[in-house]
Amino acid sequence: MPENRFLSTLGRADAALLGPALRARSLARDDLVACEGRPVERVVLPVNCILSVIAVMRDGREVETRTIGFEGGYGLLHALGSPVSYERVIAQVPGDAYELPLAALAQAAQSSPSLVNHIVSFAQASLIQSAQTTACNAIHGAEQRMCRWLLMSQDRLGSNILPLTQEHLSIMLGVQRTTVTAIAKDLQARGLIANGRGRIKITDREGLKRIVCECYEMLEDGVTQMVGFSPAAQTS
Repeated sequence: MPENRFLSTLGRADAALLGPALRARSLARDDLVACEGRPVERVVLPVNCILSVIAVMRDGREVETRTIGFEGGYGLLHALGSPVSYERVIAQVPGDAYELPLAALAQAAQSSPSLVNHIVSFAQASLIQSAQTTACNAIHGAEQRMCRWLLMSQDRLGSNILPLTQEHLSIMLGVQRTTVTAIAKDLQARGLIANGRGRIKITDREGLKRIVCECYEMLEDGVTQMVGFSPAAQTS
C-alpha cells in the first residue's frame, strides 16, 4: 500500500505539528469531499483511494479537471488562502485516506515556513496536472485521454484492477457514455484491457503507453519536478 507522499516527506518538526490533528478515514465511492461554493473544512490526503476534482457547469454538465492520489491531497492550498472551493471533489475510487481540519493546517503553517514551502510544492504539482489536463481535453482524442486516465489510475493504485463505472469515465473524459463504451470495447478487442462489471483490468500496460498522448509523460514529469517523486515509479 502506498503512503501519502505529502505526509511521508514532511520534516520531523512539521510532522510533529500535524500529527495530533491527523485522522485516518475510509472513503466510499462517490463520497463528497468538497462542494463548489462551500468552505473547505478538511484537508484529505489519499493513501489508496483516488479523488476526482470536477468542474460543474451551470447546466449541470461535469468534466474532471484532475485526479489526486497518494502523491498529494485536496485542500492544501486552501489553508494558505481562501477556504472556499470552486470545484466539486468526490472519491472516484474508494479506499483509505488521512484527513485533518483545514484550520489545523493553516495554524501550523503560520509557525513553520518549511511547512508553507511543502504545501506550495505539492499544490503546484496539482495545478500542473490541472493545466495539462485542460490542454489535453482540448487537443487530444477521447481514446488517448482514456488511456492516460487508465495509466494514471494504475500508477496511483499500484494495481491492474481499476474499480470504476462508465459514468465516471464519461465525466473524466467529458464525453457521452456511448463514446466510453465504444472505446472500451475497442481497447478490449485489441487485448489492452478487460472490461468487467464496475471495473477495468489493464492487461497490456505497454500497449496503452504506445497509444497514450504526450500528456501522460508530461504530467508525471511535472509532479516529479515539484515534489521529487513520480507516481509511475511504483508500476514501472
